[in-house]
Amino acid sequence: MAASDVILCGICVAQHVSQVADYWCPECDEGLCSSCKNYHGVSKASRQHGIISIDHYKKLPAEICKIEQNCTEHDKKFQIFCPGHDKLCCIICIFEKHKECTGMFIIDEAIKSSRSSTLFGSLEESLKDIQENIERVVKDRKANLADIKQQHFKSLNDIKETRQKLNSRLDELEKNIIDDLNSTEAQLKLKIETLLNKLSTKMKTIELLKINLMSVKQHGSDLQAFIGSKMLEKDVTKEVNYVRNISEDDGFSQLGLKCQIDDKITDILSKIIAFGSIVIEKSQSSIVIGVGQEKQAQIFTAVPPRSRSIDDITASLIGEFEVQTRKRNSSITGLSVFPDGRIIFSDWRNDNRLIIVHSDGNLDTEISVSPLQPFDVTCIDDKTVAVTTLYNNTIVIVDTENKQVTNKIKTGTSRGITNRQGQLLYCEVGKGIAALNVANNKVIATVEDNTLVNFWSYITTSGENIYYTGCGSTVKCYSVRGEKRWEYKDQSILSDPTGIAVDQHGIVYVISNRDKCVVLISADGKNGRTLPITAKDEVHYAYGIYFHINKLYVVLNSGVLLKFDIA
Repeated sequence: MAASDVILCGICVAQHVSQVADYWCPECDEGLCSSCKNYHGVSKASRQHGIISIDHYKKLPAEICKIEQNCTEHDKKFQIFCPGHDKLCCIICIFEKHKECTGMFIIDEAIKSSRSSTLFGSLEESLKDIQENIERVVKDRKANLADIKQQHFKSLNDIKETRQKLNSRLDELEKNIIDDLNSTEAQLKLKIETLLNKLSTKMKTIELLKINLMSVKQHGSDLQAFIGSKMLEKDVTKEVNYVRNISEDDGFSQLGLKCQIDDKITDILSKIIAFGSIVIEKSQSSIVIGVGQEKQAQIFTAVPPRSRSIDDITASLIGEFEVQTRKRNSSITGLSVFPDGRIIFSDWRNDNRLIIVHSDGNLDTEISVSPLQPFDVTCIDDKTVAVTTLYNNTIVIVDTENKQVTNKIKTGTSRGITNRQGQLLYCEVGKGIAALNVANNKVIATVEDNTLVNFWSYITTSGENIYYTGCGSTVKCYSVRGEKRWEYKDQSILSDPTGIAVDQHGIVYVISNRDKCVVLISADGKNGRTLPITAKDEVHYAYGIYFHINKLYVVLNSGVLLKFDIA
């Protein structure tokens, strides 16, 4: 830190005595020996000052030690914090520059709880998230390097085996393609190693931020803890933004090598002018990046292999209850589950509201969004949800903790909605699937499908895939880039499909409203079957369905929730 190794007692120095300080007073901005510290502690002017030991003072980051205790412009003690300007104010500052500001609060009250505030916990969690993300990316990139090396060896073997069948004229062509192979590998290696070097630097930055944060938290004065946490918040936010956008780096993509041998190589003497070509195979990395509120149960895990058969799946009813609300005759058309297991429903018939219940069915809260009529709902984080509305062509963002609508975004006729890595995907009637960026309200067409005309269209995602209903008796699967994967249609078991969910194996669960059942569709979209279930109420007039940690939730339009254990 910036402080010298030897700090003298300020009071003693003023008396022309050199005495080593044992303590430090941040408010007086000077050291104190043990004797002067006792006088300092009983003086009326300084008895309330927060004293720390010199050892603790020396452990503080230099930036924290430089924090001014008084207003440098007026030489008055800071008394008020203005959140609008994010600035500490003395009494003169308030009269000169902050007369019209609102929301200001007294510093002395705020700093008492600054050390235990949620900001420290949030910063610690963000740093931990960043570190975990980087560690996973580093591990994944190193594994990719090993894969590329193996692919390189395989490509060499393919080249050599083909080369043995040809005459001496292939020597030059062989050299060309090997050079191409080595050059391409070097390009890929450079991209990944460049990212690894960046990540190594970032890890050092994160470690330093962690040390500084812990030092401020443990050793700083209350004011230093308050201001220091806000200073560190800016650095942490910068690193959060870097990790959030890390997928845009070329080195983050899943790179690969493939040697494509021309199948007409035997005609090389007369027709073929090249041995083949080296192709870079690029695909989406299986690593999912998430920081802070974006982090859900599936974040930081690779997408598991999708190999389970739909014939092996069984459903056991483990819970059945009626959603406890203050009014009857519900019309529930949407369902989602928070990370903590609470369940949220959209009910457009009674007061246009959202209903949140605990996993045992007991009511948590009800939130009115009137006059908007909520159709479907999806959780963005542990307290924020997005809701599509009937007839209003609007998606609303709701803070369930404060029971307030925080944003309204105009869209087309939106129906089913889901959250994918902070991006909202929804069904737009007559157009297809659209993606909404909540940060800037920007809407991008993802899947063009003018056959999506059903009023009861729903959507879900898994990995790179989007699944949706609303096209007659058909379920469709597209990639997030708009490429069609498959289309399933079997009217013998699937009629009038509504709600849709998908498990960790890519198996799709669809409500077949007309057949009063749930239909399973294999991960490749080639096979389907009904899922035998036992419940007091048939799965009839049901729209909401959700898969959460091996549990399948189905809510009937009447407000009865069925909870199944999937094995």
